Amino acid sequence: MLGRTHMAIGALGAVAAYPIIEHVRWDAVENILHSASAGMSHTIASEATIVLSAVVASVMPDLDQPNSMMAHRVERIGQVTVIAVLLAFVFLMHLSGSLTAWTFVIALGWLSSTPGNAARLAGLGVIGVVIIALGIHHDMTPNAAVVLTIWVIGAMFTHHRTFTHSLLGLVLFAMGVNLGLKELSHLHLVLVSDGLILGYALHLAADAVAGGVPLLWPVKHRQGIRLVRTGSMTDHLIGGIATLVFLGFAVL
Repeated sequence: MLGRTHMAIGALGAVAAYPIIEHVRWDAVENILHSASAGMSHTIASEATIVLSAVVASVMPDLDQPNSMMAHRVERIGQVTVIAVLLAFVFLMHLSGSLTAWTFVIALGWLSSTPGNAARLAGLGVIGVVIIALGIHHDMTPNAAVVLTIWVIGAMFTHHRTFTHSLLGLVLFAMGVNLGLKELSHLHLVLVSDGLILGYALHLAADAVAGGVPLLWPVKHRQGIRLVRTGSMTDHLIGGIATLVFLGFAVL
């Protein structure tokens, strides 16, 4: 399915799952604004957190695809990092007055901005390095850093709809975010973990009816049906309906 369809399904799924996760009913924006309750801000923050987390994770399994929406976002991380390193090199080596150095920066900056798998790999590589650094400095539990790094490596070097679309990928992702965020409950990030796992799982469920997913990967056989073709009218229709239903629950 298209990235926007996955995002709409993730948002709607978050609304549906919120009462189960938090054991309170979903409050629409209209009800919240007319409420004098002292917990109004907490309700808004909680609902926004789980929706945004689910939306982000709803496209994360497609990081294994060079042309996916999420892959393009990660490419930007790689591009910005490359340019930042090049600029730092120029100034640290006192080459700011060198035409050759600036030509080198411009050339490599342009190459890094071209779409393709190299930029995606660079972006994922940066994410992996950041996760490792967080683990080394104990800003994230070492177990979480290891698990998430394995997931990132899997997303970098496996084909589309293989590792990241399997139960193994889901379990590693869920373990990583749960271990990484559970100790940050004082920052109210527990709902982030719930939203991320929910969005990821909904992506696999959606793709199961759009050609199937290899849940038992590395076994290549896919489980599911081809009920929806990516980019088809049905795909757009599902995304549109999910968006409208989400807005209906969220706003009214």
